[in-house]
Amino acid sequence: MKLIVWLGNPGKEYEKTRHNIWFMVVDDFVDREKLGKREYKNTRKWEMFESNIDGQKIIFLKPMEFMNRSWWALSMVANFYKIEQKDILVIHDDIDLLVGKVQLKLWWSSAGHNWLKNIIEKIWTKDFWRLRIGIDRPAHQEDVADYVLHPFKKEEKNLIDDKMDEIEKQIWEFLEK
Repeated sequence: MKLIVWLGNPGKEYEKTRHNIWFMVVDDFVDREKLGKREYKNTRKWEMFESNIDGQKIIFLKPMEFMNRSWWALSMVANFYKIEQKDILVIHDDIDLLVGKVQLKLWWSSAGHNWLKNIIEKIWTKDFWRLRIGIDRPAHQEDVADYVLHPFKKEEKNLIDDKMDEIEKQIWEFLEK
């Protein structure tokens, strides 16, 4: 069994912001790959969708709390289904990567991200996969919180759209491990 968790912020006002890039990407992945009808079970503070790929159960999880509380849903679902840490993929944006840069990593530090620190503390390990997509750093005077909660510029969104095949390849690579 595998668990794919993508981080973002709930609410219409955050829908197309840099922090929510993964909400858009993984929904597109599920639809493009025809992994089943995307009917999320909205239980507690998360949305969940289950699929079966080559006899392996895959759970797609959207924590529906703000990024800094995402650990709770991940921890609850992973513990309930007894999913091993190495079978968890956390998908998130990263300001330390250039826009559109994609990295799949195991055993990665929190790199100062408080919500990743929380996840590491709550599931007691760094032994889970991360798929990071770069959103770049803000300009010198712009506040990081403001930057990540604003929409992409058109050229940035185009860069990410051009990376969809690579992103999907990385998700499949995780699923085949």
